[in-house]
Amino acid sequence: MQPESQNRTTFLLMAVLLPPTLVITTYFILGKMYFSSMTTFGAASAVAFLIMSGIWILQGRLGWKMLRIYPSHRDTVKRVLLFSSMNLLIVILSVTIICWIFDLLSILDYRFTVKTWLRGLLAGAICTIVNQAVYETEASYRRIKISQLEAEQLKKAQLQTQFDSLKEQVNPHFLFNSLNSLSSLIATNPDKAEAFVEEMSRVYRYLLRSNEEQLTTLQKEMDFIESYNMLLQTRFGSGFQPVLQIEEKKKEWLLPPMTLQLLIENAVKHNIVDPDTPLVVQLYTKDEKLVVRNNLQKKNKAVASNKVGLSNIISKYKLLNYPEVEIKETTTEFIVVLPLIKNT
Repeated sequence: MQPESQNRTTFLLMAVLLPPTLVITTYFILGKMYFSSMTTFGAASAVAFLIMSGIWILQGRLGWKMLRIYPSHRDTVKRVLLFSSMNLLIVILSVTIICWIFDLLSILDYRFTVKTWLRGLLAGAICTIVNQAVYETEASYRRIKISQLEAEQLKKAQLQTQFDSLKEQVNPHFLFNSLNSLSSLIATNPDKAEAFVEEMSRVYRYLLRSNEEQLTTLQKEMDFIESYNMLLQTRFGSGFQPVLQIEEKKKEWLLPPMTLQLLIENAVKHNIVDPDTPLVVQLYTKDEKLVVRNNLQKKNKAVASNKVGLSNIISKYKLLNYPEVEIKETTTEFIVVLPLIKNT
């Protein structure tokens, strides 16, 4: 939420909730004398308002700060407990100041006593709990709206990924190379040709189903990549050399579907792939991340690219509110580091 919107929401809630909070807390401190006349009611309310409005604004800013630090639903208990503890200190401070000023100015002949101070604390605590519940409800409603919007954006990004991948794969150039490879295999190695057709069907089946889920397991992605790599190895022979080193315990961790295919496709598209200068693509896990690394041997003729693949991967991670994708390029290597998401 933008600062202007935050301030508007804070003042709107303040306008609705501050008056009853002010009246209840002041009544618990002063008792029936608070309503003895309009003059005394107005004077006491004015003093309380000056103090409590400042405290309220402080609480509002503190509340937004807590939401920025702990934005997730998973952090709700931690956020509420921390915010409540801070609010309790603020309530003690504000009630103490009000009682002290009432005593100092002799408003309604008030004298500071532990009893009236405790009554004021009780009222302030009850009002604060109610007000905080309202803040949390409003914040939850806002997060739901944001989540719905992000879900729609993510769905569009997934559909765009699927469309771009199919468009890239089902083009005359790809089909020509695939069919040419298949034709050669049929003549020389029928068994391998059958396996090629089977792997090709798996690739397209995964492409068509990839938009059904926001996340998939690394195991499923690796199963798909093995089929995809077979097509590339059939086409390029020893010119394309994948190296997969995935920890067994990380195979159930999650990542957006189609991520690995887009990265491998990107490497093949922009680099020379030849038996004399093989393209080596390494996929390995490190800590809670997946690293995709390839040697850099750019084609002499630049390949036109709109960088849809990389930007799509980055967008998915952002929409899912997960750590950012790291992209590094040196003189000899191109490296992409993908955060893996624990499957809870």
